[in-house]
Amino acid sequence: MLQEPISPIIVEVASAPPATEEITVVDVLMGAFGFIGALAGVAIALAVLFAGALIMLRDRRASRPDGAEPSATTLHLHSN
Repeated sequence: MLQEPISPIIVEVASAPPATEEITVVDVLMGAFGFIGALAGVAIALAVLFAGALIMLRDRRASRPDGAEPSATTLHLHSN
């Protein structure tokens, strides 16, 4: 059995990609503080939203359609 001669496989190696910037401790800290700031902003926005909803719910429950006073004791802490 005769075999044909094996031709060599030529692979071109491209040059290495350019090096990226090094990440320093300052970069990591700035990213962490930015993430914490974003979380705090979302938490404050949700707190204001839920507080407003609770206040509206309380006011809606306190006022009765027939104009009678509610049976529960109220502190009248709102400023009107």
